[in-house]
Amino acid sequence: MKKMKIVQAFALLFLAMGFIACDTEPVDPVLLDNIGNNPGGSTGSFTVNFNGETYTATTTLAVINNGMLVVSGLRGSQGESVSFAVPNPAVGTFSGDDLIMYYQPTGSSYQYLNFNMEETSGSVNITNIDALNQTVSGTFSFTGWWSNDEEDVEPIEFTAGAFTNISYTGTLPGGGGGNPTDDVFTAALDAMDYPIANVAVAVADGGLGETISINGLDAVQNKVVLTIDASLTPGTYQITGNMLEDVVGARYVTVSPESVYMATTGSIVINSKTEDRIAGTYSFSATNGTDVVNFTGTYDVDYSF
Repeated sequence: MKKMKIVQAFALLFLAMGFIACDTEPVDPVLLDNIGNNPGGSTGSFTVNFNGETYTATTTLAVINNGMLVVSGLRGSQGESVSFAVPNPAVGTFSGDDLIMYYQPTGSSYQYLNFNMEETSGSVNITNIDALNQTVSGTFSFTGWWSNDEEDVEPIEFTAGAFTNISYTGTLPGGGGGNPTDDVFTAALDAMDYPIANVAVAVADGGLGETISINGLDAVQNKVVLTIDASLTPGTYQITGNMLEDVVGARYVTVSPESVYMATTGSIVINSKTEDRIAGTYSFSATNGTDVVNFTGTYDVDYSF
């Protein structure tokens, strides 16, 4: 994963949503002028310890949109920032491969990211969401790996992160307006209805083409994930468990206990696909090495960002 760039992951603050990784170009510096009407209002406090010092933000930004909370603490006027994105925000602890965190140093085209080719790090604990005053508070930490793997740069530990009464704009999913999109994701686990509380969609580019990731999350952040090659047209595509060759895939991720069930057989059907929406059905069997689960369901989501 060379020279990764984030173009969409912090779109709620920087005009796009999702995360794009590229193996040929560095990340363009964040242009603060693009933030618009200053979402988040620059209120509250944001601190984190790294490199033997305490980073204290001079500006805070936060936004909720499309089922995603993005929080950023900026220092100075040269683009230095620490940021993270949390899907389906609620009071509780978030970790795993959906959590995107990064540090943007001053004057650099690259970042320290909370993931590399082998692992993902970090957690965010949201301790309070005040929907009336639209503020969010909590703690966070992560290991940051340098996004240009052609350079031998040691990772950085970000510890004791805290964000307190950060003002946000947008609508919480499931309350105060519900899911802000008309996305649909249904699931049945071993032929029994599986309750989906929220839907999150992202588009990623890992250098081999774009992939649409459709996430159906339940109330405690367990999730059913479908991945679809964005170049596919309507039709039926098989899941064989070969992640290097399959053009579609699926998995089931549980929070407590933490476990990942990878699909080994099944199929994803694309019934319709336009420039901004994709819809169809799916079925798959997945295993965590010990147990097997079977899922079936439907999806109809907007993947344009």
